[in-house]
Amino acid sequence: MLEYFPPSLYVEILKWLPLNSILQCRTVCKSWNSVVSSNDFISAHHSLTKSIIENRNQTVLIRYFDRRRKLEKYIIGQDDETFGLQFSNIKFQYVSTRAYLRAVGYCDGVVCLSDDFFGSLFMVVLWNPSIRKSIRVKVATEEHTGTQLTVLGFGVCPRTHDPKLVRIVYPHDSSMPHNLPDSPMVDVFSLTSDGWRQPLGGNSKHPRNMIRITWSQVCFNGVIHWVACEQQLKARHRCLIMSFDLVHEVFDEMPLPDVLAHHPVSNLSINTHKGYLAMLEYDMKKKKESCGVWVMKEYGVSGSWEKLYVIYLPRMLRNTVGFRKNGDMVVVLKNGRLVTVDCIGKIKSLDIYGHIPSFFMGSYMESLIMISQVDNGDDGDVCECMEDRQEWNSMTVFPGTDV
Repeated sequence: MLEYFPPSLYVEILKWLPLNSILQCRTVCKSWNSVVSSNDFISAHHSLTKSIIENRNQTVLIRYFDRRRKLEKYIIGQDDETFGLQFSNIKFQYVSTRAYLRAVGYCDGVVCLSDDFFGSLFMVVLWNPSIRKSIRVKVATEEHTGTQLTVLGFGVCPRTHDPKLVRIVYPHDSSMPHNLPDSPMVDVFSLTSDGWRQPLGGNSKHPRNMIRITWSQVCFNGVIHWVACEQQLKARHRCLIMSFDLVHEVFDEMPLPDVLAHHPVSNLSINTHKGYLAMLEYDMKKKKESCGVWVMKEYGVSGSWEKLYVIYLPRMLRNTVGFRKNGDMVVVLKNGRLVTVDCIGKIKSLDIYGHIPSFFMGSYMESLIMISQVDNGDDGDVCECMEDRQEWNSMTVFPGTDV
């Protein structure tokens, strides 16, 4: 009887099922598995999930390193009036040898983590917690010599739903203004490509040699955005946004308002706020700690930046990790406590304590991205690891006193 139903009807019915049911449908027969694993179905399910999320309260993913239990934790909770009262744990199957992995970014249900927080970069993990699947991406160790700096970017291509990594390698240390770097080397990794490769846009679209890109990044509108700094001899530095289009794989520069452009680059962080690209402006002077929130009202229009508000948390503020859907900031304080702060500075504790640099937050969504990836083996650039099948070496406890 199934042969009388057109394939388009299968897709329409299946995409409305809960994710666990969709995964079970893959085992019914080869044709159903083919439908669910197809890019067309992944795209249809992705579009439906996004439209549902836009019309209801979001689910929030929070990652942190619990220093009391010496454990890297991932939790999700509903972003509604109950936010902070109940979180569910998500098991992450890897254990880092360096306390915890750095959260590079989160996009379309996929988390990107790297092992470069406490040393050289050798491994990146792409993890889709909703389907309990992760991919380890190996980075060639022979390239990491001398004093070079490596910056990563992560996002999911909106056209192909292919997760992509961008690696920007500066040949030598560019921390001193008189020591401008050579043009950085750039390569791209995607799950559908065979290892690392040159960007489709070619070398002519690489960042200029005077641009220093930082770790602060966010994927928005199918484009990766980093906070960057233009260094010039005998001149003040100028901050800007460096972007990378995930479809055409080309870089571009986005200017900032003068009041932000001449800030110390370490006092700027990029994020999203209520559907806008956002820049966080920190003032960390002792006893005057504050964070200003700017948004780009018209994407790509440099004159549309608008300052929304500033929160003042003297002696307490350490870092903003994200925003709730109602606009409240989620902030980690100097004692490692995670709290929410509204636009007038009212604080509500989430009863979560962790190591400050480990905190990360994103808008959680269920996704089928990476479902069709196969295990390429330990000798390739990529190897798959399903939950409970494999672990890294035992965790090294991060030194320091419990909060």
